[in-house]
Amino acid sequence: MTWVCRSEYADDNEFAGGNERRGYPRIIPLRLGGSRAMQDAHARLEADVAALEDLPVFVAYNANVDAIVRVDEELESFLERPPDPGSELPSGPLESKRELAAAIAHTMAAGRGDEIAMTDEFATVLESELEPDSQQMGGQAGIMTNLLTALNTAPITYTYLLSERQLSMFEHPDEVRYPAVEDGQVRYVPLLEAVDTDRTKINWVFEFRKGDEFFGATATEDTRFIAASRPPEFDLTAGDLDEAIGQVGADVDGALLAGYHNLTPDHVEDGYEETHRHAREVLRRLRSGSDVDVHVEYAVTHDDDLRHSMYELILPEANVVGADTHELAMLHEDAGLDVVTDPPSEATPFEPAEILDHYRMLEAAREDLDVDCLQLHAMEYHLAVMESYHSPEALRRGLEFAAVNAATKAALGHISEPGDLETGLAYEPSEMGRKAIELLADQLGETAEEGVLETSTVAACPNRVVDEPAGTVGIGDIVSSSSFVLELAVASDR
Repeated sequence: MTWVCRSEYADDNEFAGGNERRGYPRIIPLRLGGSRAMQDAHARLEADVAALEDLPVFVAYNANVDAIVRVDEELESFLERPPDPGSELPSGPLESKRELAAAIAHTMAAGRGDEIAMTDEFATVLESELEPDSQQMGGQAGIMTNLLTALNTAPITYTYLLSERQLSMFEHPDEVRYPAVEDGQVRYVPLLEAVDTDRTKINWVFEFRKGDEFFGATATEDTRFIAASRPPEFDLTAGDLDEAIGQVGADVDGALLAGYHNLTPDHVEDGYEETHRHAREVLRRLRSGSDVDVHVEYAVTHDDDLRHSMYELILPEANVVGADTHELAMLHEDAGLDVVTDPPSEATPFEPAEILDHYRMLEAAREDLDVDCLQLHAMEYHLAVMESYHSPEALRRGLEFAAVNAATKAALGHISEPGDLETGLAYEPSEMGRKAIELLADQLGETAEEGVLETSTVAACPNRVVDEPAGTVGIGDIVSSSSFVLELAVASDR
């Protein structure tokens, strides 16, 4: 299959997704010898993007600036050698260059992305002494908002710190509405009018490739370590918006919520439960005036008490919970489930049979949490289990759309407009993912056509794997948000 693209400015609504709304060039693929299957895939992609136009979605709570640093000899000279590189992961917030080096080395050796909070004092040291290679939007809510505006949806976004520097990271700020409250009434203002602080939350993202070495530790996969700041301003309260949030719920079709893991002991006086109970009440108030679907994006934290509080108080309130393989293993462990004694790890070569363990873990955790759907984004496939959720078709289409978005993000490092998705569509679905899904289908007595599984309780599709990703940060957020919004659109027959 050979693809040639020509660009012209749209003067009508012919190209799905409404790129003409921003005057973006319309990307028209000219197929040379293209297969019918590829033509169908392109048509489906256009239809999916068209269904998303002006879809109203609420997004909260965490947005920050990601400072990207390549792990190399220069970084090694800046940090201090840990006692036993690769073996130990610091147990508490990072306080020194030595602890940061130990965390990076351990993540490289483990072969899976990880994240640990920093103390405010150490965050200040990095900001004053370390120069990032690049900067981009960070934080789950921020990353999701940028994707939603790129896909021409209509997000309403709240984040607790919005500085001029943070504002500059929104790719289409004029198309994001911010919920302000006056006399108990919500009104939506442009992001420019919502800037409320000089402080910017900065997370440091240390990226590495398979085979890279750092203080003697060798990376076993392409991934990253995140040293996360935890400003004291964040306590999961949004002032007057907390009481009025039901008005926002009445104006949207769904909500993408994240950031519940951003708490630290400094944010709370008597444990995390009181703060999470407040957040739970806000979540319930959000959906009090209408039937709003809620997706909660899980995230790694090594604070056991914090994870337990999230599991007990926040996750059960969601319709959908999104997680990667590391996070799924944590959910499985936190719930005290024993359906799998040795969960699959990214540190060992992928085997298709891993999907059987992931399926058992997902189904057990979904039942324990009593949520409608639990979704997993893995390297080779996307997998979801459900009960009383949207139609199987909506879920399957959401996962397939997410695979295209993930490949686009990995290949380009960004998604700025619907035409970018042609890049992701050019990557073939993973053959290993297809084999894994067909194995799962066989175990369930079902059939997977071309590696795509769709039943009343499970959906799966191969991922589109990019061997040399431009970046790895935020791909999970891209998967979760793109699949969720398309599920909403398909379920409402947009």
